[in-house]
Amino acid sequence: MKIAIFVTIWAAQVTPADLRSYFLETPLAFLKDVPAIVSVDLFVPDPGDVALFDGPAAPALMIQIDFEDAADAELLIQSDNFQKLILAETAYPAPVEKLSLDVFETVHFPIPGHDAPPPRTATLSFVVRYYGPTDNVAAFDSFYTENHPPILATFPGIRNVLCYLPLDWRSTGKVSDASMILGNEVVFDDLDALNRALESDVMPRLRADGEQFAEFGYNTHHAMLRERIYSNGDQ
Repeated sequence: MKIAIFVTIWAAQVTPADLRSYFLETPLAFLKDVPAIVSVDLFVPDPGDVALFDGPAAPALMIQIDFEDAADAELLIQSDNFQKLILAETAYPAPVEKLSLDVFETVHFPIPGHDAPPPRTATLSFVVRYYGPTDNVAAFDSFYTENHPPILATFPGIRNVLCYLPLDWRSTGKVSDASMILGNEVVFDDLDALNRALESDVMPRLRADGEQFAEFGYNTHHAMLRERIYSNGDQ
């Protein structure tokens, strides 16, 4: 099982570049000393426009920390340095409006023409998040992962299709608030490739499939530039 911690930060008074610079210093040095970490990626908003989608402002920074085991992820989250350097809103170089922490099981889906899901090396990630309320998280996630990724994989120019299944909600039944119930990520070479995909004939099929989803609260869509900043060569 692949496990991903996501720390997502919204902060209008500080630039993504400044948040990135902060993270690349003491926080990253701390994470490099954690043997169980497989890799660390940073996401910042792409400054361009995304066809067809509009909504809340993108987060200023997303931090993805990958593990092989959920217990190792939990140990990191509970550590004093993680709490002080990464989760504390006061740690950042300007006031943080909102900070969220999510722990996922990561699932990579096959892409036509590949015997196995290819490595995620292209840098444009279209990050989608689904939130409650919904009556049955497990049923929502099951329907989504069985039906939506095979359609997403037919996008022209697609490089990767991933889903993120929140560990906290996998078997807890009804979600009565706005907690995240599922994450999705499709990866392209750049924003132009994403926009060409969104304007393709795949979109009507995706919309038709989306009409079959169980009722949920809302979703968000953000084009993010992703950067691998650390990889543990021992993993």
